[in-house]
Amino acid sequence: MTATIDTPADPGAAAAGAARVAAMLATTPETIDGVVAHLEALQEIVDDAYGPRDGVGAFNRLYTRITRGIRAQLDDDLFTDRDFLVRFDVEFARRYFHALLADAGGGTPPRSWGVLLDRRHDRRVSPLELAVVGVNAHVNYDLAPAVVRTCTVLGRSGPGPAERADYRAVNDVFSLHMVRLLDGYDTADPGTVSLSEQLLGTVADVPVVLAREVAWRQALELWELRSRPMAYENEVAALDRRTALLGRGLLTLGALT
Repeated sequence: MTATIDTPADPGAAAAGAARVAAMLATTPETIDGVVAHLEALQEIVDDAYGPRDGVGAFNRLYTRITRGIRAQLDDDLFTDRDFLVRFDVEFARRYFHALLADAGGGTPPRSWGVLLDRRHDRRVSPLELAVVGVNAHVNYDLAPAVVRTCTVLGRSGPGPAERADYRAVNDVFSLHMVRLLDGYDTADPGTVSLSEQLLGTVADVPVVLAREVAWRQALELWELRSRPMAYENEVAALDRRTALLGRGLLTLGALT
């Protein structure tokens, strides 16, 4: 790949942006309001340092809308257990922030997030496609461990019916915004949508469907492994590999259409 494809227009601004991201993410949010504030600050930094077509910025823009949607519904009947929902949202977001912090600090992010981070400047991939890759990483890799972490922090006996109801409600919010994924993203030719983008628009909620049907069972399996740290970490690593493979497949779909 050439530098014009895979590097931002101003490497100096990108390096400064990475330092700003690392500094901002050095603290972690404790509330949904804190998560939203982190996402908004991150968006400002990324847009300034990398430009509006940056892949991380494309995903972050979507994720900010989703988190605002969850926050707006906290007092509605959609969620059965507010304490679980708030903690889950925080733990879920923290996994995304930790991946970005590892990358900004010169470390190694999870493989699933690496698919997005490695291609974030690739002009051959649309912001829409990169946003879908980000959703894949966050939903298929981060959801199940976030459920386990939330139940652990809250002292729950395990993921049960109440937790599953709110887990599914969060997925409903994701699905709602994934259906609208084409809104707000530029295409290569204004006024048109490429074939790959049409296909991705059609299957954009596949990661959410997979999470609903598969990731909950994955959370239950991880819960049973929590007293065996090595087995737990091995299973999370396998989950990371599978998610990265799916992310690369989504990018291949875009390249072939």
